[in-house]
Amino acid sequence: MSSRLLDFQSYIGGSDNVQVINLFPRSQKTFTYEFNTNVTDWTFTADQQSLVLDSIAYDRVSGLPNFADSTIIGYMNTATSIDPATYINETNQDVGVIYFTIPENRYTGPLLPNARKNPVMTVVSFEWANEGTPPVKESHRWAIIETWEPGVTVGDPQVSSDFVPIGVGAISAFTDNSATDADRVPGAYTVTGLSNGEGTGATFSVQVTAGGVTNIDIISRGTLYNAADTIQLLDVNMGSGGAADITVTVSSIA
Repeated sequence: MSSRLLDFQSYIGGSDNVQVINLFPRSQKTFTYEFNTNVTDWTFTADQQSLVLDSIAYDRVSGLPNFADSTIIGYMNTATSIDPATYINETNQDVGVIYFTIPENRYTGPLLPNARKNPVMTVVSFEWANEGTPPVKESHRWAIIETWEPGVTVGDPQVSSDFVPIGVGAISAFTDNSATDADRVPGAYTVTGLSNGEGTGATFSVQVTAGGVTNIDIISRGTLYNAADTIQLLDVNMGSGGAADITVTVSSIA
């Protein structure tokens, strides 16, 4: 279901655990964390995922974002781990100082050159843990409003094949039985599947190489699907070489 962001900082972790900032997608920024103790035995990790909001308002005086009327309309399907060897510097861990860099190219899809309509926000989570007594496991989040810059594709993030709309039964993950079949005709196909349920609109990219080796990606995630629904990709739409139809099984929806 979509979520009303009455207080976005509380929604993703509270005012002490989240900071909202603007960055260009190709920009990165380093922050210093001071733990005031030796953290040699601690573990530091980070990951990120991009959300799409319907709109963001800005305070006319302060210029700060106001999320009171914002709604999350979807997200980018893949959450990504951030390489600690590259972006987490533990050189001064013996004096409790860790340097964390928010990486560039967090989001590489289209953006509208409009600060208010369908903006993308990447939430970066920096986490630390130890096995002491008591054990510690904490995190800090950076909510980054991705700002359009020259070189970024101009477009609505909702058209990205990675975009998953929330609350409409869109396919967020799937499996398929596309075993190698020598009768499958090599080529690149766009196939709209036939669902066994109410779901509609799911479209797949089917790449068939020599020998019938087949790879399937999703193009359009559709609506009204349920987990465990099956979708048939018919051979007649993939060269009609006499190969078996492909069955896609919905693993999860948003």
